[in-house]
Amino acid sequence: MEEINNIERCRKLYEMYGAAMIHDKFPEYESRIAVGFVGEGSDCFGYDDYISTDHDYNIGFVMWLTGKDYDTVGEKLQDAYRLLIRSVTGEDDSINIFADDRRGAMRIGDFYKNILGYDILKEGIGNRMWFSVPEDKFATVTNGVVFRDDLGLFTEIRNALLEYYPDNVWRMKLAEQLYHFSQNVQSNYARMMARKDYATANICVANGLKSAMSIIYLLNRRYAPYYKWMRRGIEDLKVLNEVKNIIDEIAVLNCQRDAWADKRYNPYEINSDDLIVLAFEKIAVCILQEMNRQNIVQGDNPFLDIYSKEIFADIARRMQ
Repeated sequence: MEEINNIERCRKLYEMYGAAMIHDKFPEYESRIAVGFVGEGSDCFGYDDYISTDHDYNIGFVMWLTGKDYDTVGEKLQDAYRLLIRSVTGEDDSINIFADDRRGAMRIGDFYKNILGYDILKEGIGNRMWFSVPEDKFATVTNGVVFRDDLGLFTEIRNALLEYYPDNVWRMKLAEQLYHFSQNVQSNYARMMARKDYATANICVANGLKSAMSIIYLLNRRYAPYYKWMRRGIEDLKVLNEVKNIIDEIAVLNCQRDAWADKRYNPYEINSDDLIVLAFEKIAVCILQEMNRQNIVQGDNPFLDIYSKEIFADIARRMQ
């Protein structure tokens, strides 16, 4: 049998059984119930593999209702959904502690609030939300697929979030990640290696890798997923996709302590004997070239902290 990912398995479940269940048992609400497969779990991103099946990996779908509709029919819809899952799979989804939270019937507002930690229906979309909600949460509520949404409320919110950060918010987040990248691997990594503090040097490398990936997502105007899926998600991005190879190279390099055996630390020099230093400088050059191409900054110095300050200063001028 041909293998298909869980999104497609769940789409087929809905098309073969779920749509008929809603039509037959809740005809007056059929056009008011949005249905899809969106939310928490690697399978909602399409990143699932055989390892993913060891936990929280169930076939199912989500049915989103307005608060009023849920109060009227939500519990009955959830009962019908559970019966459907049991009849099709032979499994009782009530034994899965995540089943009620991630699949089945739920209020539209609750879905967004439970993941974002923000009442988007009540407070709307504004700067408080953009700055207070972690980026991976935006990735989570905009992943997956909506199978049907005649009413359009769920998709309206989804599409508004998919329009991505407002320009000034995006620039601030980019400047912040440029700063973290530069501080971790263009400054502090060398200082830690010179001090023979290899544990902290490794933290700098890990932080630098994460910042590099964050920058790639930002330059693609795509929300970065939860950290364990950031590298996987780069496979689907077009801008700076080639940097993934350098990231993979750094990830398997051994500790470079021998490169520092006879080196005296100099903040104005790059230790070209350290392969990790050289690899991160390659990443910095790629990032700078892309920022030049997008007319975000103009320059040829790969020390990225320069452009972090420049972007912050530009935002301040815009806001005056």
